[in-house]
Amino acid sequence: MKYKKTNLGYVVRLFRGEEVISSLVEIAERENILSGFVVGLGAVTEVKLGYYELETKEYHSQMFNEDYEIGNLTGNFARVDGKTFLHAHITISDKDCKAFAGHLFSAKIYATGEFFIYTFDKKIERTLDDDVGLKLLDL
Repeated sequence: MKYKKTNLGYVVRLFRGEEVISSLVEIAERENILSGFVVGLGAVTEVKLGYYELETKEYHSQMFNEDYEIGNLTGNFARVDGKTFLHAHITISDKDCKAFAGHLFSAKIYATGEFFIYTFDKKIERTLDDDVGLKLLDL
């Protein structure tokens, strides 16, 4: 990975084979990013997407093992139990431009990944919301 600090945050390039979520979290930890958001594009493979079912309070996941374009990746950084947490969603498309979207658990860069991390100067925590069953932004 390579990245540069800017006046708004960071411009990031991930290389073939690098894992998206763990790489972005590594940058956030290294740079002490308290909170912020990320957007990105590129190409990925070995994508694990999820859908949260509120009634059962469970994620259902599915693997996508071909090569895909990233139509959009959007996420936010916050803290969970004092540690950096990235909550991200992604839309990917296959060679026929068929799209798939959901919560991003993991993905590996296939060709390149270009991401923009915008940082905030406040620490934002996530805490458990019993009704929803997820750790949500505590504002």
